[in-house]
Amino acid sequence: MWKAARGYGDFANDPSLSPFEIALIAAWADGGAPEAGDRDKGRGTKDTIAMPAAPAFSAASRNTRVRRLACGDQPLTGRLLAVQPLLEKGSSAAIAALLPGHSRVPGDRREIVAWIRDFDPQLPTTYWLRRPLELPPGSRLHVEASAGCALDVILDR
Repeated sequence: MWKAARGYGDFANDPSLSPFEIALIAAWADGGAPEAGDRDKGRGTKDTIAMPAAPAFSAASRNTRVRRLACGDQPLTGRLLAVQPLLEKGSSAAIAALLPGHSRVPGDRREIVAWIRDFDPQLPTTYWLRRPLELPPGSRLHVEASAGCALDVILDR
């Protein structure tokens, strides 16, 4: 089950509908879409819409390495591909990358990776980033959780 909060991270395997897709379906329904019962009575259209298959994601299918991190601030370098939180039931976690600042900008730059809410350990999910995040030397992954936690990160080799 998808537990990432919308707007906090951009994931390749996000099954959520976009606001445009929601509006399109609502307009179709408001415009006289046939009801399910109409098909059963032979009055509805027999056209079907083929939905594309969800992409298959797994660490084994990529040239990757998995590293387990405790929550808090952990040094991490490389190319971040995905995160898999290991949280207590019902807890939440905010995950951000702290990237070293540039010479003109003091401090670190914060890049939000994900915000996971109401976690269910019976349904673990790997959240694959749509665009890998480059973590240069000096970067840290910061995880704030409402309860004890760990995090598996998947990086390019």
